[in-house]
Amino acid sequence: MHFVLLATHDPEVCPTANATTRDLLLKTAPDMPNLAQKAGVDIVAGPFVNREHVVVAVVQSDKIENVDRFLMEARLPHWNRVRVLPSLTMEEGLAEVEAQTPIF
Repeated sequence: MHFVLLATHDPEVCPTANATTRDLLLKTAPDMPNLAQKAGVDIVAGPFVNREHVVVAVVQSDKIENVDRFLMEARLPHWNRVRVLPSLTMEEGLAEVEAQTPIF
């Protein structure tokens, strides 16, 4: 299953403005691929960062618990509000739409 991770933070804790967060990010970011692998998570895309204080990543795992373990090991929730959106590929989504009976 794919999961879209949306991590948002306030400017006050942004690594570009906060020395403590910067140090934490610089310490954990290089190890993220290893942390993901140890948790049973494949990073499909990202993490992508932007000037809107949002980090976006797409990961894949067979269990949501693995994704949660990865997030905690990467320490992203320490300075972000993280939304985890279970997601389907477009093909899988279309197959679900075709299998369902419209209500209107």
